[in-house]
Amino acid sequence: MVDYQKELNEEQLGAVMSGDGTCLVIAGPGSGKTRTVVFRICRLLEEGADPKSILLLTFTNKAAREMKRRAKELIGEDADKILAGTFHHFANLILRKHAASLGLKNNFTILDEQDSTAVLKKVISAESGEGTKKNIISLVKRVISLSKLRMLSIPDTIEEDSEFGIFRGRYEDAIEQMASDYATLKKQMNALDFDDLLYFCWKLLSDNESVRLKYQELFSNILVDEFQDTDKLQAEILNLLYKKGSNLMVVGDDFQSIYSFRGAEIKNILEFKDKYGAKVVYLKSNYRSTSSIVSLINSSMEKSSQGMKKELKAIGSEGELPILIDNADKAEEAWTIAERIEEDLKEKRTVGVLFRAAYFAAELETELTQRRISYELRGGVKFFEQRHIKDMVSLLRVFENAQDSTGVERLFKLFPGIGAKKVESALGQIITAEDAVRVLSGIERKGSGLARMLATIYSQGRNAAGMLNLFYENFYRAYLKDKFDNWEERQSDIEALIGTASKFENVGDFLASFSLDSYETENKESQIVLSTIHQAKGLEWDSVYIICSADGMLPIARATDFDEERRLFYVAASRAKKNLVMSYPKASGKFYSFDELEPSRFITELPEKTYKKG
Repeated sequence: MVDYQKELNEEQLGAVMSGDGTCLVIAGPGSGKTRTVVFRICRLLEEGADPKSILLLTFTNKAAREMKRRAKELIGEDADKILAGTFHHFANLILRKHAASLGLKNNFTILDEQDSTAVLKKVISAESGEGTKKNIISLVKRVISLSKLRMLSIPDTIEEDSEFGIFRGRYEDAIEQMASDYATLKKQMNALDFDDLLYFCWKLLSDNESVRLKYQELFSNILVDEFQDTDKLQAEILNLLYKKGSNLMVVGDDFQSIYSFRGAEIKNILEFKDKYGAKVVYLKSNYRSTSSIVSLINSSMEKSSQGMKKELKAIGSEGELPILIDNADKAEEAWTIAERIEEDLKEKRTVGVLFRAAYFAAELETELTQRRISYELRGGVKFFEQRHIKDMVSLLRVFENAQDSTGVERLFKLFPGIGAKKVESALGQIITAEDAVRVLSGIERKGSGLARMLATIYSQGRNAAGMLNLFYENFYRAYLKDKFDNWEERQSDIEALIGTASKFENVGDFLASFSLDSYETENKESQIVLSTIHQAKGLEWDSVYIICSADGMLPIARATDFDEERRLFYVAASRAKKNLVMSYPKASGKFYSFDELEPSRFITELPEKTYKKG
């Protein structure tokens, strides 16, 4: 028998022991949410629930496996028999059993993101021509996806989201036709994409009463983790699975709802109590952070116009006040943070560096690499390993060392009409940058002017930032828009690259500063993680640095939902166990010449007693 009184605090015990019927567990950061779900499963099994009656729906399959493992250690083999996984995992299982009733075959293929994009591209190319740009294909795909997840029509989806303004008033009918043709082609292929799994699961339960009743009877104990991250379609699936009188517990934190761009609806958790007549249990005891950090995140929550008000209670010591640091620019910010990280390493503290967008970390990555400090990047490729950054830097590699054949090959292949054969035949003729210009003039498309452009850029001499800027403005900007779906984000990366280059006296020093071969980090276990805030949810570190904490960076300039941006700040700050540092540059951009930046409104709105200036 599990000793629940010994293993759980009063709040957790309340959720585990009195969570029958419908129950909403609002779990603050570091409050033992996973522990509560695991012990709730144990209690159900201990009291005689059929393991097959328990359905656990989680945000990731990894989380489901971990919860089952922990439950098995506590209660035994019965925990292995519960059904646990994501909504998509559950949908796949029941669609395989009931495919025929939806006109599907049960051996359907599940298209991953790359495959589904390729299928949609065929449709769009057939409708709009082969020259359709990648970013348009990506936007159309997002419209179709969000229309399903939000359960809206294509026109309403376009109208609701400013991201799709380019389509408004002109292309709604065309995109509806594309969505229809996309669905037809997938059916011919006997394939579903990820959104289809949810959509057809909802349709199956909605349209087929006997199937719906079967699963309502089977799953008399349903638990949902990270409920604040569910979309409308998932919430409707849950509603169809729930039978009045059975047990339904959802667990989450409305203040950690940060995935609206994926279709997540904060209304699902905010309206759950009234919709289901649910009892509400709060997990407010924070075991992660010092009381000083908890005080700051409590103050941040108070400013939100949305959410269920709660005040977290710190179980740990008082600790140091969080610190706000201003810096002249992003280069100085990188130096300052790197200095502090070196102190963390000496003290054997784990470190998380968090930021709103990946390109904000460019200068810090450079600084850490120069100092030979190993780090792990979450949620993407390291800055200087990204394709568009390597493309840009190839311009400088050829200028500095034209015998670098990989640099020449990468640069020349960017230009239209120049393929591998032309490059291979040209390599032997190139020793200097002048040779590169001369050879390019012989193989470029007639009248393209690429060699002339390259000659003009190289005439800039040793100014790396100036050369990169000319290349970008005269060629690579258009190339970027044509070749990449997320060109706007990559454009910000390039501005960060040019800003970094402006701090070096010559091309050679700049290239040497981030040579990817100079320091191998892959085989070293890193205490340091660099991550976007979205990728950091659920993680924790001894020391957390929220960099680029300036207005226009956090909240990001394109933001329209400032409550969600504030929740991002809350998520970032609540990752810290012992030390929290918020840092911002006073200037940013390609040449650090923007107007002076101010600290984030999410910091300046806080009581001054909750942090100190460093």
